[in-house]
Amino acid sequence: MVAFTAYGCEEVMVDYEGKTTPYSQPKDIVAKCHQAELPLGERYFLTPRMPNPKLEEFERAMLTVEAALIANYFSVKLLGRQAVRWIVLPMVADVNTPYLVYRLLLRKQKIYEEELGTRWEPVELIPLVEDAFAQLKVEDLLSHLISQMEERPEYIRLFLGKSDSAVKYGHLTSALAIVKLLSSIHRIEERLGVKIRPILGMGSPPFRGGINNPRLVHMESVQYAGFSTVTIQSAVRYDVSYDEYSFVREVLLNACCLRTLRLDVGGEVDAVITQASSNYRAILSKYADRVAEVARFVPSTRERVSWTVYGRAVVAHDRVVNMPRAIVYTATWYAMGLPPTLLDAPTIVELAKVDKLDIVLKALPTLRAELEFDAQFYDPATAERFVGSEIVKVVEEALDYLDIRERSSGIYQALLRSQRNESNVLAAGKYRKFLG
Repeated sequence: MVAFTAYGCEEVMVDYEGKTTPYSQPKDIVAKCHQAELPLGERYFLTPRMPNPKLEEFERAMLTVEAALIANYFSVKLLGRQAVRWIVLPMVADVNTPYLVYRLLLRKQKIYEEELGTRWEPVELIPLVEDAFAQLKVEDLLSHLISQMEERPEYIRLFLGKSDSAVKYGHLTSALAIVKLLSSIHRIEERLGVKIRPILGMGSPPFRGGINNPRLVHMESVQYAGFSTVTIQSAVRYDVSYDEYSFVREVLLNACCLRTLRLDVGGEVDAVITQASSNYRAILSKYADRVAEVARFVPSTRERVSWTVYGRAVVAHDRVVNMPRAIVYTATWYAMGLPPTLLDAPTIVELAKVDKLDIVLKALPTLRAELEFDAQFYDPATAERFVGSEIVKVVEEALDYLDIRERSSGIYQALLRSQRNESNVLAAGKYRKFLG
């Protein structure tokens, strides 16, 4: 309700992925919107994000689909309109799972029509692709999915996640993959004969896309141009002023549907994506145990399935490691004095030494501003205490190449250098205006 009325959002995502969200919530929102006489199903919409049935319990996926259809049943009865037009399927990396959910939606909706006599337009599936290398193969995914549909759709909403991709492959790889995909959207549309409306799932920290960040939004919205929808995440709602939120919203609305950036760097971007991913996973393999240790001090902000049960399995060179999900993971690196964007320092140094750094800066024109922003939360002394001097030396070298002199100071530095506990991790998050 508040998202519709106070924050001016047109769509609310009821999130069940890895969370203990009540299955009655979509129906309850329909009832409240009816009481408040809000035009749900006309101007405002509910869009559940279901658990991926291949990654969580199958019954949770089924219950989410049921919750979406029950919300539609009641919204049609109360409002004469359909509240849920789309449902998000996360962590899509193959065509079989979205096709399974597509069939479930059609079959279950048919039961409602036949047994209750209530009709509405078919609920459409939004694939959420959160893996950089899966994003680079989206054209094949969409082609197979469309070929299996009963009718060719007029358009497909494609959800691109930055956060989980960054956890797996690092900031450079995850950002380059999305920019490359957005730059090829028009070509994919022409080949498939279907319009694509990209949704960007990004948070406030640069590592998670930075598009919700009041300091960066005007640059990120150009770097990731071509989006139709952007998620408004918790930090920009609860950790900044309403005026700052309003600024973010206005910039995003003005940038909506801008023409995408055109990448003219041939296969060089692909080479950087591979190089950056390899370097990042080597670092993660080395410090995975320390990340898991410090992550225990990051407070949970919502009722979630524990990350030790539903985290992110990352192939880190010599082993598979279970990492926290994006918010906790990102907050953990900040708590260690090393913002996670700086984990790409080895790649930046390698590219700079062979005069190829411009490839990245051309594809990601906001990168320097992102690293300058994060440098104010970087403390070499704290980082060295947690992860040693080797990575700190490389980070310093990378920042020198980019001529970034900013470092943490004052209150924030005192928080970083104090004994690590949940209270000062949370206080540092309040200072940054995001936890992770």
